[in-house]
Amino acid sequence: MPDDTRRPPMLPAVEAFVSTVRSLFKQGLSADEVWPKACEPLKEMLRDPDVAEHTKTWPTSPAKLGLEGKHANLLFYEDPDYGFVINGLIKKANAKTTIHDHGVSWTLYGVVDGGEQVLRFKRTDGGELGELPKTAVVEETETVDVSPGYIDFIKPWDIHAEYNGHGPTVAVIVRSQRCGTYVQNIFYKKDNTVEQYYGPDQIPFAFG
Repeated sequence: MPDDTRRPPMLPAVEAFVSTVRSLFKQGLSADEVWPKACEPLKEMLRDPDVAEHTKTWPTSPAKLGLEGKHANLLFYEDPDYGFVINGLIKKANAKTTIHDHGVSWTLYGVVDGGEQVLRFKRTDGGELGELPKTAVVEETETVDVSPGYIDFIKPWDIHAEYNGHGPTVAVIVRSQRCGTYVQNIFYKKDNTVEQYYGPDQIPFAFG
């Protein structure tokens, strides 16, 4: 169990996942060692029927929980020692995110229900990942079809977008730190401008 007794307990599968990630950090592993190792435990958590059932209680309002662009996430957990968070997200049918990165955060994006496409991009203007530019040219490099159980492993500054299918997509997102504590880029292909922002709003919600 996490060393935070001030919060209510979460579902057993979620508690087990949190304990696993915390144990990796306690071993002294670096972030680039912890987060690849956390993918399989997250897959196991997503297979738990209680987790799938719990998603039926997730609110779809305010509307920004399912809108394109600058939407919001449910915030289930923030680790008191290592800072990682567990978020929830419901995207409406046919929703499209902006082309964006997640700044310095490592992100594990796990689909519980629905399906979408993940589009990956690279900069072709000579710029480097890790910058906060005013302009940038990005080109698509890959499209991946995503279904339940899939974990999209997103390294810091990786550029990507998600295009939803004909139904809603329900996802659990694990981030190495909470949105609002770091800056992200949004890339606009129409004029190659780049906007900085602090990520989706965080709406506290119980995962238990």
